[in-house]
Amino acid sequence: MKDHITVVGNVGADPEFRRLPDGTPVSSLRLASTERRFDAKAGAWVDGPTSWYRVSVFRTLGEHVAASVRKGQRVVVHGTLTIKRWEAGDKSGTDAEIDAVAVGHDLAFGTTVFTPEARPRVVTVERAEGEPAEDASREDEWAAEPVPTPF
Repeated sequence: MKDHITVVGNVGADPEFRRLPDGTPVSSLRLASTERRFDAKAGAWVDGPTSWYRVSVFRTLGEHVAASVRKGQRVVVHGTLTIKRWEAGDKSGTDAEIDAVAVGHDLAFGTTVFTPEARPRVVTVERAEGEPAEDASREDEWAAEPVPTPF
C-alpha cells in the first residue's frame, strides 16, 4: 500500500548519490523524525520516540538533494510511503520507505539560499514575408532570469 506522507526530521548521514543502470540519477538518505512534546510534570520539552525512514530521491531532484543536503540538517520530505517487510537469515524487520517528490530545508531551524536551475530559453524570430529565413531556435542561450513559480 502506498500513502502520501510529509515528514519533518534530521538527515542521518550525507545523501548517497548514484546512477541506476539506465542512467537515472538517485540520492538515498536516512531521515530521523522525533516527536517533541511538553511534559507538564517536568515542566520541560522532552523527546518522544524516533521514527527512521529510508528516502529515495530520483532524477533532477536527486541531483539537487545530493548537492544541497548534509548530515544533521533538518528537512521536510514529501512523497509516497511504502512499508516493506524484510528477512535476512534469522533476522527480520520492517522498513518505512519514502519515494520523495519534494525535499527542502526546514526554515524554522536555519536559513538557506536558493539557486534556481538555469533553463534553456527558446527565442522565436518572426520575419516579414519575403525576408530570408533565420535560425528561429536558439536553445543554446540560457535564461538569466529565474523561472517564475505559480504562487
